[in-house]
Amino acid sequence: MDDRYYILEDGEQTGPFSLDELIDQEPDIHARVLSPEENAWKDACDLPELYDYFRARGIYFPTETNLASPLVRLGAFAIDFILAGIIWELVILLLSSRGVLPNIDTLLRVYALGKLSAHDMMVMEMVVYLTLIIYNTLGEASAMKASIGKRICGLIVVNADGEGISLLIALARSLGKVVSISFWFIPFISIFWTEHRQTLHDFLAKTYVIKRDA
Repeated sequence: MDDRYYILEDGEQTGPFSLDELIDQEPDIHARVLSPEENAWKDACDLPELYDYFRARGIYFPTETNLASPLVRLGAFAIDFILAGIIWELVILLLSSRGVLPNIDTLLRVYALGKLSAHDMMVMEMVVYLTLIIYNTLGEASAMKASIGKRICGLIVVNADGEGISLLIALARSLGKVVSISFWFIPFISIFWTEHRQTLHDFLAKTYVIKRDA
């Protein structure tokens, strides 16, 4: 039975192939394949025996067993928040030294008293949001497929085809995350009941957060 894989190319059936011979054909995720265990043609990405082949090519399909848990995602978010906070502080120090914001001692004192001017508050909020957007976008659109926090926690962000996401999709996802944060993190709670453990920004960008080595 192992030598009965077939590939549909331009409407023509080729084969039979063993599993190794099928892999030698280097099928892409949407190649139509008929396997010994199936009675109908399927995309190559839907055949579990090809998962290792695709994983070796950097393609990780979201499945029920490899979706990231809310607890692990929370840990990754905490790491990212700390790292982004360091960047915020450096940017604010730079802006203070350039006169865009008051000197840091004054800024901290006024902020603690809740008497920050509308201009200074707007600048600080812009620093926070832009830092988050740039930090997450560059990480998730890179070869890592993840922010540093996700990488440390063994997570990656993929699309429905198991591939890494583009810069534009990563930007849309990051913008959605900032919107969720501005609404007191409420849109994040959908991770607890949605089928694929997706938050609002996952739905907007059509992405999935999965465990890389699962």
